[in-house]
Amino acid sequence: MIPTLSGGRSNAITSPTDREAVAGLLFEIASVDERMDKREAELLGAMRNVWGVTVSFLNRPIVWDEDQQLVIEAKPNDYILVSAGPGMGKTAVACSRVAYLVDEEDVADGNIWLVSFTRAAIAEIKARIGDFAEDPSNVFAVKISTIDSQAWKIRYGFSAEVADKLFGGFDTGINTAIDLMDEREDDFRDAFGDLEHLIIDEAQDITGPRARFLLKLIELLPPSCGLTVFHDPAQAIYDYAESEADRLRFTDALREVLGSKLQGYSLKRIYRTNEPALLKLYEDLRLDILGNADVSPADFKAKADMVRSAAGPQQGKQFDHSALAGYDDALVLFRRRIEVAQASAFMASKGKAHRLRMSGLPRLLQPWLALSLGDSSARYIEETDFLAIMDRLEESVPAEFLRASSAVGSAAERWQQLRRYATAGSDRVDLHVLRGRLAAAPPDEFMMTECGHAGPILGTIHASKGREADHVVLQINSTWGSGEGEGNLAEESRVLFVGATRAKRSLSVQGGFAMPFASSTEGGRCYRAMMKYRTGYQVQVGLTGDYDLMSAARLGLSAADLGPWQTPFGCTADLDKASWTYRLSDAGGTDLGRLTKALNNDLFEIGRRYPKRGRKPPEQIRNLFVLGFGTAVAAAGDDRLASIAGRAGTSGFWLAPQIVGLPMVFLGW
Repeated sequence: MIPTLSGGRSNAITSPTDREAVAGLLFEIASVDERMDKREAELLGAMRNVWGVTVSFLNRPIVWDEDQQLVIEAKPNDYILVSAGPGMGKTAVACSRVAYLVDEEDVADGNIWLVSFTRAAIAEIKARIGDFAEDPSNVFAVKISTIDSQAWKIRYGFSAEVADKLFGGFDTGINTAIDLMDEREDDFRDAFGDLEHLIIDEAQDITGPRARFLLKLIELLPPSCGLTVFHDPAQAIYDYAESEADRLRFTDALREVLGSKLQGYSLKRIYRTNEPALLKLYEDLRLDILGNADVSPADFKAKADMVRSAAGPQQGKQFDHSALAGYDDALVLFRRRIEVAQASAFMASKGKAHRLRMSGLPRLLQPWLALSLGDSSARYIEETDFLAIMDRLEESVPAEFLRASSAVGSAAERWQQLRRYATAGSDRVDLHVLRGRLAAAPPDEFMMTECGHAGPILGTIHASKGREADHVVLQINSTWGSGEGEGNLAEESRVLFVGATRAKRSLSVQGGFAMPFASSTEGGRCYRAMMKYRTGYQVQVGLTGDYDLMSAARLGLSAADLGPWQTPFGCTADLDKASWTYRLSDAGGTDLGRLTKALNNDLFEIGRRYPKRGRKPPEQIRNLFVLGFGTAVAAAGDDRLASIAGRAGTSGFWLAPQIVGLPMVFLGW
């Protein structure tokens, strides 16, 4: 019989060591699905109360420390500013604050709005927020949104109809939105009138127009609406994005506006890691950065040496993919996008699976959508039919193509995911409604979080902010922090700090790539002139807009077509002079669709910059790669589908390859 925690058999397990062992075993069981079931929480809580055993789940302490508790249980109408370094449980505290407001203070979940600077933070909060409520359904209606630098897009905060009424649509720029809010204050006060609490995350990176936007929003909130703001000055790494004349920092302005009404709190304990060397690095480097605003190249080198010391012996003077063997979920972090592209090209040329995470890459829907719905010809799909399709796919398609980026995994869970956005009764989904939602404003839970399906994640430090991993391999090249071509070394120090503090269990350092003579086009495409070749450049391929998604629709790829391919695999681009676009094909000549004119336009731009090094795009580009496949979708009634024969034209769902590369390009005359 299993001993109970109270009553006559409560002493069956009396040894503190045995109790710790049982707690550890139950912790491992609870950790299998990376979610905390209510019954699991109750059991672990009972163990704490009766046995005095303190247990934790992921980054969520069963017993909050005093600083966390003060933030979680602050009054609903308080204005609080919370300083929280990396790994201090900020996301868990933010989620628990929402749960506390709903469960204990009777705040309606639909009247809470959570805003973050980064998509990564939003995705993590969405995945975890239900774990902290007494009933996950209690917090389903919480509004969770991001602020986009090019436009202000509220993914869940407003419906398309309300956004169109107030702002003229989702794509209205932030500055225009601010002007509209000034002109129509009464309309916005009415729209925000029911809000009871606003939570802002990653506030240290909110500057310029974003800062003014949020300050205006706060001005229009009802007086009873509370405010919780999380920030860490040591992780402010987006100062480069604003000009000196427009570098308004949100937290500074908020202090000035709210004055004594804004209460300050600090989280102090680090939960991300238990490794002594990493704990010391997190603490010492953060204090060093916060205490030294002026940083010289020598100061930066000292900080980099501090990171190397905590990481142990350096794993090589350059990036070495062989050291990543066995670390399929490791984060491999670089300072610049062109360095990521170079590392990816090396790994892809060796057939080594990996994923990419950096700005500028297209975001596709997860491939299981096209694989399961791409043959649908009817408007509705029944639950039994969907589950049968998923069963067949699990037997015939490589697992990486069916793996979801979110916690949703089973076919039954994916069915419920579809129903949340396009239900047509208890047992069917309206595919026209689903296509419209996915084509216009796809929820993050349907999106691929990286380019590629498996293997270590190569990315920039900026794109990995808010993430963590058991194993991190940080690339510190010989020129980083030298001051050559770099701006504020204080900001570079903060970037270094962010990169080093993603690690939970181990941190390694490699030498990365120096990549001299690197530059970018007006549109953000990385390239560098190769001095040994008169007309040669390395040019990044695979940016948003590079690949013609409708050309993939014409291919009509199915699950059976994926069989011969093992990603990554190579492909070649041949110039079609009739359209001035490139046709893609694999080594066997199989058609992979087309690139758009975006690449050609940038190649012409590079040619104009260096007129003595060639001017025209080449007839062929080799050493491109297909890193993975994702889903593309078109809304019902999209005119572009009229010319598409076959599966995609009928269903509106199709597979599209993820094309990447940093090939040598030789411009012609």
